[in-house]
Amino acid sequence: MQRRAFLERLRVRNAPGEALSQTSGTPGLPKRHARSSRERVDLFVDQLGELGVVARVVASRQDARDAIERVMSERAWGSVTCAPGLCWQGIAERWTAEAREAAFGLSEAEWAAAETGTVVVTSSADERRGYSLLPPAIGVIVPEGRLLESLGDVLHEIASEEQPLPSCVSFISGPSNTADIASVYVVGVHGPREVFIWVIAEGPRGRGLRRRDE
Repeated sequence: MQRRAFLERLRVRNAPGEALSQTSGTPGLPKRHARSSRERVDLFVDQLGELGVVARVVASRQDARDAIERVMSERAWGSVTCAPGLCWQGIAERWTAEAREAAFGLSEAEWAAAETGTVVVTSSADERRGYSLLPPAIGVIVPEGRLLESLGDVLHEIASEEQPLPSCVSFISGPSNTADIASVYVVGVHGPREVFIWVIAEGPRGRGLRRRDE
C-alpha cells in the first residue's frame, strides 16, 4: 500500500465517530453507523464481558454507590482507596489513602470507549494513579455521557483540551494480564486481577481532563 493511502486510512480510522459516520468516499472504508447512546452502552457492556470485566448499568449515582457497597460486603473487602471527593458515608469507615494496602480501589472515568471496552482515568493531586493500579480489585464509575464511540473519539476529546495534560492518563481495558513465551497466561502481575464497571445511565457529559469531583 502506498504511503499516502495508508496515512489517509489511518487518519480516517482515528477521526471522531461523527466524522467517520459521514465518510463515504474513502476506498475500502465502509460508512460507519453512528450508534445511539443506548447502543453504545450495550456495546460497551458486551465488550467488557469479553475482557473479563464485571459491568453493570445503574440508573443513578446513588444506585452505583449502593451496588459498590453490596460488592464490598459480599467480597468482605475491609478497605477501599479512592480520591477523597469520591468517598461517601457508606464506605468512609473503610477508606484508606494507602493504595498498596487497600483491597479495592475506586475511580471515576473521564471518558470511555464503547468499541474497545476501555475506560480512561487521569491522575491529579487527589486522584492518584495508584487507586486504579495497586489494589488487587478496582472499580470505575462511568457516567453514560462520557461514553464515546471509539478510542479515536476519546483521543480527539483529549487533544481538544486547552490545558496541559495531567501527569498520567491511564487507558484501562480489563484486568492486568500477560503471557510468557510458553503461552502461560497470568492475571494480575502488573496490576489489578479484577475490574468492575458501573455505568450510570443518563450520567453527565464529560467535562474534560480538569473536571472536579461531583
